[in-house]
Amino acid sequence: MNKHTFLKYLIYGIIALIAVAVLCALAWLLLQKYSFANPALLWLFAPAAALCIAAAFIRHFLRPALKYPLPAGCKTRFSIAAAFANWLSFALCCAALFLCLIALARPRTEGKTVIPPAKGIDIMMVIDISNSMSAVDFEPDRLGAAKNTALNFIKKRASDRIGIVLFEDFALLQCPLTLDYFAAEDYIKNIRLGMLGGMGGTAIGDGIAAAAAHLKNSAAKSKIIILLTDGESNTGVIGPMPAAKAAQSYGLKIYTIAMTSDGTARLPPAESLLGRVRYMPIEPMTKEAEALLLEIAKMTGGEFYRARNTLELETIYSKIDALEKTEFEEAPQINYIDEYHGFLVWAVVLLVIAFVCDKFIFIKIP
Repeated sequence: MNKHTFLKYLIYGIIALIAVAVLCALAWLLLQKYSFANPALLWLFAPAAALCIAAAFIRHFLRPALKYPLPAGCKTRFSIAAAFANWLSFALCCAALFLCLIALARPRTEGKTVIPPAKGIDIMMVIDISNSMSAVDFEPDRLGAAKNTALNFIKKRASDRIGIVLFEDFALLQCPLTLDYFAAEDYIKNIRLGMLGGMGGTAIGDGIAAAAAHLKNSAAKSKIIILLTDGESNTGVIGPMPAAKAAQSYGLKIYTIAMTSDGTARLPPAESLLGRVRYMPIEPMTKEAEALLLEIAKMTGGEFYRARNTLELETIYSKIDALEKTEFEEAPQINYIDEYHGFLVWAVVLLVIAFVCDKFIFIKIP
């Protein structure tokens, strides 16, 4: 091997080493942000590199070629431009091969999400819809304020089941326990006075009993009843205390809310026989009725609250929301997004460029 040939191969080797080093560095930087579904396939890089080297050797030394005699005194000279034209298509094909191997290993990006616990708190909202709930000492009235604050309370829940019981002369399950908060909100919005067809009495015991019957078989870690009323129990099949004792035996906690202002309230105006507008007065809740609600809450481990206006009622629901928050236990789940498509696209692009260069740009004449 003469000096000229040795120098040519030395330059070839240096260029190849530099190219390999640059490509390895770029590949390492590029693949840092990915994880791989099939990382074992990356070991195919070694035989693929050996295959490319063998193909380069065969291409350069063993490919049949015609040798033309040169005129006397002329010698072949090494040209970087000629080497670039000669090896560009081959290099692009090798790069496409490595991109395909990366795609086979399925590069992907990952993003962690936190899944809330499967079981939260079961909550039954027991709402009084007796005639006195039409009093206008709240905004817009007692029932309207109860509905609005209940809607806001539901919107703050994340994984807790909500149910609704309505009561006046008797109680009725309006909405079973559900995670469909949109449905629960629709039930709340559709509550109106007299919808049960009763005489306007207040059966607190029946309301508690209906809620307890629906909650007793629940597997939730915490089960609560939020009882909202503005009067004393004066009708019903089951008394308030027996119903509360039954709820206690089922492990239910009752939060009681007395919805009444300090002074005499007024029912909506009605016309008298003489055409005069008159207001029906309604007395505030008695101390005995408040004491009963306090005893019910204390017996079952809940709390008693008195709401004198809409703002206080909203504050009470916020307090209950804070007391009965579901403690989220992080259950991380990693979601993967496949990114191999881009590598395949670039592999196809490189093969197309190699074909165009080989057949139309760097044309070889035998």
